[in-house]
Amino acid sequence: MARELAPSSNDGMRSLRREEFSSLQTLLDTVFRPGLAAEYPHIYAAEHAPFLRVVVRDGEVVSHMAALRRYASLFGCTVRVASLGGVATYEKHRGKGYATALFEDSMRACREDGVDFMHVSGYRNMYHRFGCRYVGRHWKFTVTAAQAELFDDAAVSLTETTRKDTTAMAAAYRREPVRWLRPPSDFVNTLEGFVMNRPTRVLTLREGKAFRGYVVIAQPPQEQGATTAMLEYAGDRKAIAGALGQLVRQYDLETLDLHVADHDRLLLDLMRERGVEGTPAATSGTVTLIHFERLMERMRPHFSELVGEDAATGLVFQQLEDHFRFSYGGDSVVADDPGQAVQLIFGTPGREEESLLQNGGRAAEILREILPIPTLWYGVNYV
Repeated sequence: MARELAPSSNDGMRSLRREEFSSLQTLLDTVFRPGLAAEYPHIYAAEHAPFLRVVVRDGEVVSHMAALRRYASLFGCTVRVASLGGVATYEKHRGKGYATALFEDSMRACREDGVDFMHVSGYRNMYHRFGCRYVGRHWKFTVTAAQAELFDDAAVSLTETTRKDTTAMAAAYRREPVRWLRPPSDFVNTLEGFVMNRPTRVLTLREGKAFRGYVVIAQPPQEQGATTAMLEYAGDRKAIAGALGQLVRQYDLETLDLHVADHDRLLLDLMRERGVEGTPAATSGTVTLIHFERLMERMRPHFSELVGEDAATGLVFQQLEDHFRFSYGGDSVVADDPGQAVQLIFGTPGREEESLLQNGGRAAEILREILPIPTLWYGVNYV
């Protein structure tokens, strides 16, 4: 758990206290919209107070930032990740540097809590200064009404998900090679709250009585010919592809968007076999590093799978102030700031990181084999 500061008075920058939760709700209601805290029960609950950093003035919460922690699995390697969001300050208290101070303090608390990197639900100049970048190699696909018949498998049925389905949902998600390690409550909350800042429909996929997976889509608008997006999915890829046409028809959509990660080769092939080409895209939100060396060490077993024990063991990772060095033997690749480092580690849709690998010798050759590591998709873990 994050270290909760023990301030000498009621005011200051610190973790939220349980008795201040109603004051935080008022801030969120005012800055965002009424009821926002109830839309995100996986973070906005009194028991999560240590994850909620606040500035308090005269007993009132006037600025806030949330940083939910979860473990995640990236091709079998366990890493620690934070989701940061909910940045809010009353208008009369803006311009005092509270958000910047909270961001810096949240990064410190996350580092002390063993976090390796952080997802941030948005982009601001302030985030950029802290190394946040759009990263990941995903593909955005759009299925149109005219293409619906190409994605309509009659053997796959779609039904509204209920609480009794959440155990099967969690089991399907646990089989994903790149995933957050979620408690069961996250799947229950999916049915009750928002996902990625939107109300949703959660649907199970079955063939006969067999559970094949689930999809979470943004609540489609009521008007005919609308567009919506798939916010999360897990399970049998053929069933997921075979349900896309039904979704388009069931909700009378003009288009349905979905992101597919570059490592999800089966779903990519299924989309392209049907003549739908994707466009390069980043993962959801922006990403920054919290602890470079620890992240690389945690990923070393995966690196061994790709290049063998000798090459993986010979890699050395060092952070020297704001410089990030990847070395092998006498060769090195150096990222000159946190933004460059996060782009190199996670990749970018436009492959901007390639320039760093031009003169790195054997170190660069190995990095081309082991990087980028896959990025997480927010889905239910959005804050």
